[in-house]
Amino acid sequence: MTSPRDSAMTVCNVIARSAVVAALLLTATGCSFQKAAPDKLAAPTAADGLGNLRDLFRLAASGKVALPKSLAEFTAQEPFYPVAGPFVLSGNIGCVWGVGLKDGPEAAKRLLAFETRAAKEGGWVMFQDGTIREVTAEEFAAAPKATP
Repeated sequence: MTSPRDSAMTVCNVIARSAVVAALLLTATGCSFQKAAPDKLAAPTAADGLGNLRDLFRLAASGKVALPKSLAEFTAQEPFYPVAGPFVLSGNIGCVWGVGLKDGPEAAKRLLAFETRAAKEGGWVMFQDGTIREVTAEEFAAAPKATP
């Protein structure tokens, strides 16, 4: 007959052996408890900036924020748009200020905001319906600007 002390030691031995086996398996399979360090976080693209700017236009359409009528008015709101702000303030994204989003087939053809290089090289644009896509320089030249 085993004593309670012997039973406790047997349980401890089983736990200790299980821990050793688990450690060996993890080591043998190359598992690690350390998190892998991210290589390098990708910098936002102009398309990301336009997407963040679209958020502003959507909020303005719902009446939650004022639609900026100029770059100066956008500058006051810029801290709330951390992806779009640097692109707009640096001049890498241009915008038709004072004009908001619209629905319909004509709005899908009118430029509301755009990567400034798009005029010469092609680039990312946002149309007045909120669609964001990459266009060629020729497509950019043919697209009218958004209207109120």
